[in-house]
Amino acid sequence: MIKITLISLLINLVLISFSIESKGIKAINADAIVAKCKSSSWNKEKLLALKKQDFVIEDNEIKQEVAKILLHCLASSDPIIRDQIAFTGLSKWFRDNSFNAEFYNEAFTLLVNVIEADVLDNNDVYKSFSALTLAEIVRVDRKNPFLNNYQHERVVKVATEFLHSIDDYRGYDEVIGWRHSVAHSADLMLQLALNPAIEKNQLDKILSVLSKQIVAKNDHFYIYGEAKRIAMPIVYIFLNEGYQIEDWNLWINKLVSPLPFAKWGDVFESQQGLSKRHNTQNFLYAFYALIKSSKNEKLKSMVPALEQAIRTVN
Repeated sequence: MIKITLISLLINLVLISFSIESKGIKAINADAIVAKCKSSSWNKEKLLALKKQDFVIEDNEIKQEVAKILLHCLASSDPIIRDQIAFTGLSKWFRDNSFNAEFYNEAFTLLVNVIEADVLDNNDVYKSFSALTLAEIVRVDRKNPFLNNYQHERVVKVATEFLHSIDDYRGYDEVIGWRHSVAHSADLMLQLALNPAIEKNQLDKILSVLSKQIVAKNDHFYIYGEAKRIAMPIVYIFLNEGYQIEDWNLWINKLVSPLPFAKWGDVFESQQGLSKRHNTQNFLYAFYALIKSSKNEKLKSMVPALEQAIRTVN
């Protein structure tokens, strides 16, 4: 009986492995990626010195070599290496447009693959920071286009699927630093929403998945500023010429539906209800702060329905 059970288990593992390989999905071990960061000649002391000199490297070939190392360092559990050096350095260089299209394409493919893959990461930081860094790559494409239609479609698909899947809402940790997957994904959505190459049907997908994370899963209460990060891309989606004021009115009315509760007054008797109210209110307040003083005519026309939504939830 034991032998039969073991054989069955082995067969199942083989079938699962075959299924994963047939779909082109490969698991990524974050520790193996970090090892590539640590094994480079650019140790922490040298990287800190680079940060101190504002990431200035005159030789562009060396800068590109270091950038490839920093992409591996996004998997590090050390917040100084991952956040203050790897992401900060890459962001600066990307915003300075320091590299050519070939490098950006390589970085794009690497980061999209990470977000799409099954990542073995005890600290759950690699995907989150890959999404945040990918936002910077998409920003480069917005300023100086280099991605094709297939790549735009792929990043929308991978990014929306990742945001939809998130149920780990940890933000800041004294040891690990930031995880913040929802906020980092929302930043990626913002850059996609701003990109004129992203089509209306793609914006619809982005809006749908952002809407579903306004009220977090598992009765979670957002406490790390997620509301504003989610609101930002939604503002720019509705500014897109493909959306009319009628679309906004329908969307905001659906957002403030009390379902699954009969009315908003019923939410005070459960964690589910309280988290729904807390997160919905925070989002509405953040959105209101972003558009209330705007001189943009379209945003001004959105204010009345937004004010009514705030009153409805209150």
